[in-house]
Amino acid sequence: MNIDKTIRKQKRSYKIFMLSICLIFFILPAYLILTSKFYTFYITYLILLEVLIFLAVIIKINNSLLNFTYDGYKLKINMGIKSGRLNIICDKIVLVHVEEYTQRNTEQDGFRIILLSTSKFRSDRMIPIHRGFLKKHAYIAHEYNKLKVLRPEDKFYYTIIKRGELSKYPFLDTVYKSCVYAWFTQATIEKIKCYRQNSENYIIRSKK
Repeated sequence: MNIDKTIRKQKRSYKIFMLSICLIFFILPAYLILTSKFYTFYITYLILLEVLIFLAVIIKINNSLLNFTYDGYKLKINMGIKSGRLNIICDKIVLVHVEEYTQRNTEQDGFRIILLSTSKFRSDRMIPIHRGFLKKHAYIAHEYNKLKVLRPEDKFYYTIIKRGELSKYPFLDTVYKSCVYAWFTQATIEKIKCYRQNSENYIIRSKK
């Protein structure tokens, strides 16, 4: 599997979906106007369909959106609709971990990326580590306790990146190259290896 090609196909499918759903969104009321069937049943049914279409668009955007840039100092990330923008100072990242999970209402497996930092850098998405978070993520709790022993004066923050589908692979690779002071867990290293073994960028370089 070439991950880069799959990501491009995923983006094309996303654009086709958005175009198709937007056309349906505008065609339905236009059809009602042209046929002049302004009955209560049709109007109610149309409103219901339009609301469902709008929700489908929101959910699709929220699950698929993950854009990021690296300026040599920090990573600027846009993810989902609710999550918004996140700025990460790369030198402040101390731990990167990957957790596998099964997506709700589907049989598809996915993974989330957990980043620990010593700075929140004016970002609401960098959350102070608390007991509830540590209870849900046992491995992170183990690594966090070791960090607190080594750096007892530091305050640690976390963020979780779940959106983006396959785009999380190149993002994780960028984090690996830019966050030079971070500790990458074995699960994270395996994901990076998987990407590099199946990325056309690395395959082409290895053949030269």
